[in-house]
Amino acid sequence: MKSLRVLIVDDEPPARRKLVAMLKEERDLRIVGEAANGRDAAALIEEQEPDVVFLDVQMPGMDGFELCTKIRALPNHKNTPIIFVTSLTDFKSRARSSLSGGNDLIAKPFMFIELSVKALTYVLRGRLMKAKTPAPPMAAAA
Repeated sequence: MKSLRVLIVDDEPPARRKLVAMLKEERDLRIVGEAANGRDAAALIEEQEPDVVFLDVQMPGMDGFELCTKIRALPNHKNTPIIFVTSLTDFKSRARSSLSGGNDLIAKPFMFIELSVKALTYVLRGRLMKAKTPAPPMAAAA
């Protein structure tokens, strides 16, 4: 299996460093970008084409829920797994994460194994779904 491309979005440098350090431990994951805000993340998503995004919610400017909605509007990222990593664990935040298009929510503080298992699970599930989806019928030659 080729390495899964990971994008990390968090406005707090210590949190980003911790995520990067933990995810680098998993040999099947490769960090392709880090962003401190939604604007920079939106540019990186188009540029780097990540297989999975780890996204903080509370960021200045565009929050994680808004960014997730924008990512879902991009044709190439309607199904890219987005996993929120946040200290917001109340019902309203969990509901907003789903309504904005997020696949899951991991509460801070998090464990390495939870990050890597969720990344691998969502990406592999997506690949299986693509493999099972029949190709559209070819137009008949005239």
